[in-house]
Amino acid sequence: MEKAQLSQDISNVFDEVIDILNAIPQDLFNKVPFEDSWTIGQVAEHIAICSRGIPDSHVKEAERPYDENEEALKSIFLDMNQKAKADPAVTPHLPPHQKENLVEKIKANKILLANTIKDKELLQLCLDMEFPFMGYLTRYEWLRFVQVHTQRHLNQIKNIQAHLLN
Repeated sequence: MEKAQLSQDISNVFDEVIDILNAIPQDLFNKVPFEDSWTIGQVAEHIAICSRGIPDSHVKEAERPYDENEEALKSIFLDMNQKAKADPAVTPHLPPHQKENLVEKIKANKILLANTIKDKELLQLCLDMEFPFMGYLTRYEWLRFVQVHTQRHLNQIKNIQAHLLN
């Protein structure tokens, strides 16, 4: 497993999220683009909630390949035609949202995730929480989830932004 590649992939998607959020005017940040859509601020809050670490206070050695669920995670979260309702625990608040506050939270999460990659054994199975329909994930898989989940919502932000600017 290549920690450097995982670290780079996470860094890249977080940098892109931070850059796009910084470029969006505050007046568009809390604007509802269309019916049944979150605002950009809500998407940013959701990213901040979902990327503030992984459930790894209790771990054990995995008895399967450390990346067994990687492709499934990618296919689920990078397919923008698949829709799912967010769990209430990670559902963002109603607007308004402060852009600077959320950008700072996302920057802090990026550092936290980079430190997890650098300092922890990524092959271990995380026992604090099961992933829906997949069971327990390794630290590596949780980190890939954060990456592809963040990429999905980056795509959503771009779509909302395009809609608001038209």
